[in-house]
Amino acid sequence: MAKKQAKVAVVESLLVEKSLQQIAHCLAYLVLQTDELKGKSNNDLIPLLASFGFDRSSIASILQTTPLTVSVRLSQLKAKSDRKSTSKAKSENQADTSK
Repeated sequence: MAKKQAKVAVVESLLVEKSLQQIAHCLAYLVLQTDELKGKSNNDLIPLLASFGFDRSSIASILQTTPLTVSVRLSQLKAKSDRKSTSKAKSENQADTSK
């Protein structure tokens, strides 16, 4: 009897998780339909959805693209961010050594 209840609880938990995921996707879709975001490219929307905490697969599903496309864009943004922080650190070091 306890095993059956445990199985039912697991199934219910999975159904709740799926429902919450669907609600999150619907909310993301609504956000993307706002006037200021409507018409933006996926390149602009991917970092926004990532900042909301969506994973690559979810972002791809919301934007109707592939997870690989999302991964490439996020990697590009990370590389760009890394270059900025590296160049900023170099300029700070040069400023310190010139004193």
